[in-house]
Order: sequence, then structure tokens, then C-alpha cells
Amino acid sequence: MGPRIWLWPSLDAPLVAWLWQILFLRCFHAPGAGAGNVVASVLLVSVVWLIYAADRALDAWRGFGLRPRHEFYRRHWRAILPVWTVVLSATSWLAWTQLPVRLFEDGAWLAAIVVVYFAAVHGLRRTWPKEAAVAVIFALGASLAAWTQLETRADVFTVIVFSCLCWINCVAIEDWEGGSARWPIGVVAACVGLAAIAVLHRERPILAGAEAASASAFVLLDRGRLKLSADALRVLADVALLSPVLFLPLAGSRF
Repeated sequence: MGPRIWLWPSLDAPLVAWLWQILFLRCFHAPGAGAGNVVASVLLVSVVWLIYAADRALDAWRGFGLRPRHEFYRRHWRAILPVWTVVLSATSWLAWTQLPVRLFEDGAWLAAIVVVYFAAVHGLRRTWPKEAAVAVIFALGASLAAWTQLETRADVFTVIVFSCLCWINCVAIEDWEGGSARWPIGVVAACVGLAAIAVLHRERPILAGAEAASASAFVLLDRGRLKLSADALRVLADVALLSPVLFLPLAGSRF
């Protein structure tokens, strides 16, 4: 059986980022509801896809593409490159012309961090923890539009916990697909979920619930991993981060 189509186009990560962006915006009551945040959402989805597509294509070219999602980019990069270039151009124009100055500046700083990441991983080929870097960048990107509303240590902790969940997602996929056990995924996820509830249940209960739900999903997946295929684990590891779907109705409609 050939590789499944949902493992290929790098659309899972943009969906996860978008859902968490909306949840952060609503929970932090970020100003500028309407068109401004629609633009921020469009940009987030496109930027995450650009980063993931480039990262996977470069991994494949370097000989690290042993997974179906990397193989897809190795085989079809000539067709993807024009699409990637058009999306990059449109994203750059939209950011330059439509974003508020503060959000544009914050995004520029984060873009610089992404450039450093690509230079280190694909240029200098450093062996530092790639999963941790990806998790931090992803969490910062998903919460970027709400940065101006992070006022307390609890607010900052919500982003830290989310970055931990992103890290768990990355290392779980690598371990489960490779059949290794570098990390006790279930134990780490349980600790992250308990920390979210213990620290955030009063000040940020909705975010605490969403983060604890995702952590619990990783615990369950880790316990049942031997009964599931590698493809199923790969997909379900991303499904575990879709918990905002359950909690967005509790956060109200205001962005």
C-alpha cells in the first residue's frame, strides 16, 4: 500500500497552529477583532506551511527523508518549488502591507530566529536538539498575535506549556515511527498536563484545560502505541494537539 495522502502536504501543522492562535487570542482578549486577526491567521497558516515544507524538502535532499512525508517532497520538489515561491511572495506582501507595525516587528524578530534555525540545522548541520527548537518556534508563532496581551507569569506559562506539548509531539513522532524509546513520552506528557492544571487552573482555566487535554491524549497514545501502526501514530500525534476544538466554544466569540 502506498503512503497515505494525509501524511504528505504539511497541512497538519498549519491547522494546529491556527486553532491555538484563535484560542490564545480569545483567552487573552486580544484587541483588533475582525480583519486584522483574519490577516494574522492567514499569515500564520502560510508561514507554518512554508517552514515545514522547506524543512522537509531540505531534510530529504540531505538524505534524512526516510518518512513518507519527506519522500513526497524529495519526489515532487520541482512542482512544489513554484508554489512555495508564490506563497512566500504573497505572504511577504501581505505582512508588509496589512499587519500592524507592532505585530510586523514581532514577526520579523521571529523570522530572524527561523533563519538562524535553518542556518544551524541545514547550513552548519549542528546536532543540537532540533525538536526543542521547532517546538519553541512553533509555540511563539502560534501565540505571536497575542503577545501584547501577555501580562502575568501565568500568561507566559501558558505559552511555555504549549511549547512543551509541541516538543512532545515532535519527539513522540520520531520515537514512535522509529520504534525507539529515547523519551518516556507518557510520563513527560502527564507531568506537563498536571503542571498546566496546577499552575493555570485559576487564572487561565480554558487554556489549562486545552493543554491538559492534549497532554492526556499523548499519555493515552503512548500507552497504546504498540497496537497502532506508524502511520496511525503519526496522524494521531497531531490530532492530540487539536484540543482547542473542544475549548473554543468556552472561550467565547471575541478575538
